[in-house]
Order: sequence, then C-alpha cells, then structure tokens
Amino acid sequence: MTIDSVSFRDFIRGEAEGDVLRLIDKKSKKEKGLFISNKYAKDVMEFLNRKAKEEKEQKKRALLDFVGKFGEGEAFKDVSHKEIKAKKYE
Repeated sequence: MTIDSVSFRDFIRGEAEGDVLRLIDKKSKKEKGLFISNKYAKDVMEFLNRKAKEEKEQKKRALLDFVGKFGEGEAFKDVSHKEIKAKKYE
C-alpha cells in the first residue's frame, strides 16, 4: 500500500498514482480530500459505517441519560418535558 501526498490539480490530470492519495491544495497547503483505490474501498467503508454507528449510539446514550426513558410506559404519557426533568432531579 502506498500513501502519497499530491496536489489536487495533479490528481485531476491523472498524473498521480497510488493506493491512497492525500489531496493537497498547492497554494494554501491545506488538505482537500483523500482518494482511496478500489482495493481498499470496502474496508474503509466498513470502518466509516462502524464509526458512524458508534457516534450515533453515543449521542443516543447521552440523550437518554438526560431525558430518561421519555415516551415509554404509562407514567410519561401525558407529562411535559419540564415535569420529567423535575422528577429526574428530585
């Protein structure tokens, strides 16, 4: 596996080859993106999907910790969020 840094313009022109290419703007020297060959695309997509799921679960857990089990059961059916929050901190 080769990891190279190339300019965005060279990448568009097809002058750069490699498995993983870091695309860099020549003027500002900032990274513009990442090119991954088909050889590694499946592995990278699996990693990104797994990471997205983990982030979603963390947000969900944080929300449930704050709200509690909002909307579940008869106890919370006709209760406002302010009342639930007040009960949580009693």
